Parts: sequence; C-alpha cells; structure tokens
Amino acid sequence: MNYFFLYQTLKARFSSGAATHSPGESAFGFLTQEFHSRYKNLYQNSELPFDISLPDSELNKDFIYPIFHPNKEQQSDGCIILLHGLNERSWDKYLAWGYQLANYTRKTVILFPIAHHMNRSPKAWSDPRQMSSFVKHRRSILPEVNQLSVANVALSERLTNRPERFLLSGYQAANDILDLVDHIRSGHHPMIMKEAKIDFFAYSIGSFLAQILFLANGDKELANSKLLIFCGGSTFTDWQGVSKYIMDSKAFERLHNYYESENKFDPTVLHVMNETSLGRSFVDMLSLKNLKKRSGKCFLSMKDRVSTVVLKNDNVAIADKVKNTLKGMRVEEWDFKYPYSHIMPFPLLSNKLVNQVNKAFDRLMLKAALLFTT
Repeated sequence: MNYFFLYQTLKARFSSGAATHSPGESAFGFLTQEFHSRYKNLYQNSELPFDISLPDSELNKDFIYPIFHPNKEQQSDGCIILLHGLNERSWDKYLAWGYQLANYTRKTVILFPIAHHMNRSPKAWSDPRQMSSFVKHRRSILPEVNQLSVANVALSERLTNRPERFLLSGYQAANDILDLVDHIRSGHHPMIMKEAKIDFFAYSIGSFLAQILFLANGDKELANSKLLIFCGGSTFTDWQGVSKYIMDSKAFERLHNYYESENKFDPTVLHVMNETSLGRSFVDMLSLKNLKKRSGKCFLSMKDRVSTVVLKNDNVAIADKVKNTLKGMRVEEWDFKYPYSHIMPFPLLSNKLVNQVNKAFDRLMLKAALLFTT
C-alpha cells in the first residue's frame, strides 16, 4: 500500500477523532483505551527559571492509548505493543506502522505512550509559538548550545534541570507496560484474550526501554514475548541524541555526565537502581562494560526472540554500536535508496522515490510480521 496515502488518511482520521476503518476492510478498527498509571515521578515540580512545565504528575497518570484492532467483533489472540522514540509528541508517524502491523499479523496493536511523551505531556510543549520564547531564554543563558529548537526545548530544559527524570520516567513507563501485560493476562482487556501472545515493536529510545524490560522480565512476564528493534539497540553511552528533534547539546552533555560519572544519587534513584530488577537492568544498559558484567543472563539467551534492524546512515543509533551491543544476535543493517534519517526513516515523498519508500516500509513491516507470527 502507498505509504504516503496511508499516512495522510490515518492522520486525518486520528486528528478528527472519528473511528478509523481499514480501506477495504470494514471490520478493521482504530479505537482508544483508558489507562491509569499507579506510579509517579519523584520530581513533582519543574523548578525551572520559567514556566515551561506542569508538575510531572499532570497528564501522566490518566491517559488513553490508541489501538488498531483487526476484528471488532471478537477478541484478538495476539498483541503487539509499539514503543516510540524520545521527545515524541504526536502519533502521526506511527499510525501507518500500527495499522500495517495489525493488517499483516491480524493481531491487536497498542501504541503505548512513554511517560511525559505523546498525550502524556502538555500540548504547549509541541506548540512552536509558545516554545519560541523559551528557546530565546535558554539561548541567552547558554549561548554555545547547539541544536536547540522549539521542538526540543521542553525536554532539554527538563533533563538539564533534573537528569534523574530520564531514569524515573522510564521506570514509570516500564511499570505501566508491565501493568498492561498483567491487565491482559488477567482477562480484563476488552479487545485481547488473556491467553494472547504479547510481543513488542520498539523504535529508537523505545528499543532501550524494551531491552531493559526484556533483561528484567524476559524469563518471567515476558518469557514468551518477541521483540523487533528498529533504529535502536545500543547501550546508553553509544546513543547520539543531539538533534533539533530530540535534545540540545547541553541536555545531552548533562545527561551523560550524570549517568556516566560516580554521582551521589539521591535515595529514590539509588533505590530504583539497586533494589528493583528494572533499575538494575537500566544500569546494565548504561554501557557495554556494564552489560558484559551480567553473568549468564544477557540478550544471547533471548536471541531466538529478538530481531534488530539498523540503518546504515542512522546518526543517532549507530549501526556498528548496535552490532557491538548485540553481538551474536540477529542484527541486519539496511540502507534505503532515498534520503532518510533516524527521525524520518520513511519520509513523505511525492516524487519518483515514493516507490522506494513504499518498498522499504513494507519490507520492515513484513519482517516484523514474520517474527511475530512464527
């Protein structure tokens, strides 16, 4: 199917709030489901020099997540949880991904928002007009900052101010996902059977979150789950996150200095890192050195359940770094025949290259479908 057409059609229907049906498949539906998070971030106040943020608990406890459901007349016997990238505020890019995954696998696809992202963050953070004054303010106090933009100023300011948010927001999201898995397994999800197989399609920082989940719970709650990693897979120290769409250079520097140095973390952060399986797996994923210390339980034990696709020209999730992290596992390096980037692997083209984009998109979705249906 034409990716550009699929993107535009689903975006229009999602924005309007109308029920979305598959072209030619009347039983195929787009729905939403309510979710309540039982966890909260440690830092309830933004403590910023200007009013860029609501308290961390706002819009983060109760929210909805989108679902592509193959057959509205019955529960699905399979589920795929799709995890997005860092600093994402819109589902637009992922609607075509979710639709095609559901279409090819006939499984229910859940687009699950990470804490303080998508609809779990204030709308102002994605409003260029409101963010422009904050960009000017941040640049005035940090004249040497690079890649600062209206798209990343909220995240950049929040992580510069409190780098602990990276861990604690991820910890909340991971626990939310495990609660979602438990909700399905207990038979309480209206669209998914309790015996359903639950798999993951993870992109960018969503891959980092998924890897932590699999390291911590891959032999327990996720023992039968499979994972497709796209544009991700390396350890924290090997990510290159400076981008106008992700974070600026100051936030990136602050984040890495915080987690790579011998900091005296506060008690809550230390508790998560040392006393929880998710926190210990986060520490493992900070560096390749940490990951190699993990005795007997690494990704190799899950190599038949994890498959990875990296892109040759990706300058955020570097292909060689991912291969080094996942040595001995199934990692494929692809190179598309059109201009692409980490942020936009499938650009919205209307020229002669559109067929190449269609082929690349379909290649990835078919690969994922094969993994999740065998």
